[in-house]
Amino acid sequence: MRKIQSVVYVDDDPDICEVVKTTLSMMAGFRVHTAASGEQAIDVALEVLPDLVLMDIMMPGLDGPSTLKLMRGNAALAHIPVIFMTAKLLPAEVAHFLQLGAIGVIGKPFDPLTLCDELFELWSKAGMERAVPPVRGESAAEGILAKIASLCDTFLERTAGDVVRLEEMIARIRSGERSLLPEVERLAHRIHGAGHMFGFPQVSASGAAIERLAVANTPSPGSNCDPAALRQLTYCTDQLALAVASAGRSASKVGRTLHA
Repeated sequence: MRKIQSVVYVDDDPDICEVVKTTLSMMAGFRVHTAASGEQAIDVALEVLPDLVLMDIMMPGLDGPSTLKLMRGNAALAHIPVIFMTAKLLPAEVAHFLQLGAIGVIGKPFDPLTLCDELFELWSKAGMERAVPPVRGESAAEGILAKIASLCDTFLERTAGDVVRLEEMIARIRSGERSLLPEVERLAHRIHGAGHMFGFPQVSASGAAIERLAVANTPSPGSNCDPAALRQLTYCTDQLALAVASAGRSASKVGRTLHA
């Protein structure tokens, strides 16, 4: 039996890291450390020896399951519970993650205001002692929402840059570099999740469409890229650019209203 006092959150999306860190510290009083990759997660966990590791599944380099496997093989980290966070919530996939040794899975995109409740529920089901969080009420929720609002502009700026990266990668894929499709998938996956959380549904939907196309056209030996799929990828990327521009105008209007 153990209580949660410190958490390491692992995600390659810096905005999601900030939201999770703010949420868990303000709503539950946890000490939260973040890591941007599986490799960094191992180093941070060895340094702080947290009570819990909360980890994204899809990350460049060492992904979530591979990171968990390394933790279980390290005597200093083997006992630390791990909860995965992922958009892949099909029963078979959840069962697989649990078989790997995770104590639970939380869906992404997630609601920051209910994240602590989901975490505590999984922690209790695993037989751990639930830490009773301080009563922080509306002020904590307001602080979390304010933090999310402050990150919106940063997200949109970065996503505008990501559109340029997607355009460049699609051009290279058209020239035969199909090995770039997994990178397109990872980038679109991040846009999908963060766009949903920040309240930009069209940005999120465009990211999801690009992600699905990238997954569907992942190369197999000797295969060629379907020209129709490339046209769809280009179209969806154009739609993403329009959605980002529209979201930026909306965010600007909201900002002027709040500061009027």
